[in-house]
Amino acid sequence: MNKYLKGIRFQLTFVYSTLFGLGLIVFAIVISNQYFQSGRHDFDSGLYNYAIDLSEYITIDDSEINIKLNLPSSEQHKEFPFFLNQTFYTVRTLKGKILKSGERKTPFDEIPFDPTLPSQTDYTHRFFSFTHNGETFRAVNVKMTDENNHQMILQVASGLKRLEEREQNHQIITSLMIPLLILSSGFFSFLIAGNALKPIKTLTDSANTIAAKNLSLRVPVGDTGDEIEELSKTLNNLLSRLETFFIAQENFVANASHQLNTPLAIIKGELDVLESKTRAPEEVTRFQKSLRQELERLIELVKNMLLISRVESGQENFIFNPLRLDDLLLTITSRLGIKAREKKIIIRFNIDEKLSEKELQVMGEKQLLDSLFENIIDNAIKYSPEESIVELEIKKSDPKIEVWVTDGGPGIKDSELKEILSGRYQRSPSINSPGTGIGLSIAQKIAHYHQAQVLYHPVKPQGSQFIIKFT
Repeated sequence: MNKYLKGIRFQLTFVYSTLFGLGLIVFAIVISNQYFQSGRHDFDSGLYNYAIDLSEYITIDDSEINIKLNLPSSEQHKEFPFFLNQTFYTVRTLKGKILKSGERKTPFDEIPFDPTLPSQTDYTHRFFSFTHNGETFRAVNVKMTDENNHQMILQVASGLKRLEEREQNHQIITSLMIPLLILSSGFFSFLIAGNALKPIKTLTDSANTIAAKNLSLRVPVGDTGDEIEELSKTLNNLLSRLETFFIAQENFVANASHQLNTPLAIIKGELDVLESKTRAPEEVTRFQKSLRQELERLIELVKNMLLISRVESGQENFIFNPLRLDDLLLTITSRLGIKAREKKIIIRFNIDEKLSEKELQVMGEKQLLDSLFENIIDNAIKYSPEESIVELEIKKSDPKIEVWVTDGGPGIKDSELKEILSGRYQRSPSINSPGTGIGLSIAQKIAHYHQAQVLYHPVKPQGSQFIIKFT
């Protein structure tokens, strides 16, 4: 139950109902005050109009100071905001002397009178309230002059019982309706909140079906243009990144199991043979050289696999800056010069004269581009025969720039090229050259993140030509 009360649906319902209830209460208070004020105003207006009507029928006999009220029977049937049979009147002189009172018996001695009122120059009528035996009355003093120019004060009073009952009924109805409306709003808010949160429930159910084995699945994205659509897109972006990381992890494990097994097995085999019997010094030297080559290959393999893992983890990890291709290639050829000299290989480096300094710049991550070109140039040196030539060329192309690397090696068969680019291929042991077999795969992935292409063309009678094309 506590978990349910902490749920978003209940909290939204509580917030909506609270805001609606507060707004309803404020609205009811304002409307009730307006209603009560309007009722009191109508009551006073009716009472005053009734007093004016009465004053029209009052006559005074000068000789006897006799006041007569000739009230037609039609006046007895008028509709007022008050009960006519509970209305009382008194006629006074300006000094307050009672000249005549109504025929109806009053529940009070007389209507209260303020003798200072007639002396006020702006005095025409005054409303006031008084209480008698717990009952409230409303009265009005009207200054009147008859046809004989006699000035008097007519007092008309009526009980507020009818008006108070109406106000009380209004308060009772309001007090009953407000809680009922708040409960109704809570019920409908609960339904509306449930309907509004239904897409989230759908997202939750969809997300629960996605596991590490099926990260290619995505949560549904509605075309609503609201926060739910934004949340769906965010979750799918997160799943895409997770899928990329999991694929990188799986590839790393697959590469490790595939690539590390061979050099480790060779090292173990070499050590077993070396330890099988006593060896001559020259044999020990030969084994040491072989073991060193395998260790160097193993180190290069681990470095390349770590680089692949970084590349496959996503472009978000890269920081791109403007780089000069000529400077980058000169640095790499200088670093690989020792290997080239060991095989008496000449590296020729040509730059298209049409290229400006600005056109020689590309946006890229220095370490990754360095690895891309080093892998391709290093392979060109490895597989080229001794005393051959490796050519590097930077050419202007449409729309941007290309780097050509041409060697005189054995080339790559069409049937092998796809496996080489996937990183799951090793050259035949008959090719006497150390290699990890995943260099071109790394180059392909790095090129992809730099919006470039790695193209391969065979060279006749033998050789390979790689073109790195930036777009």
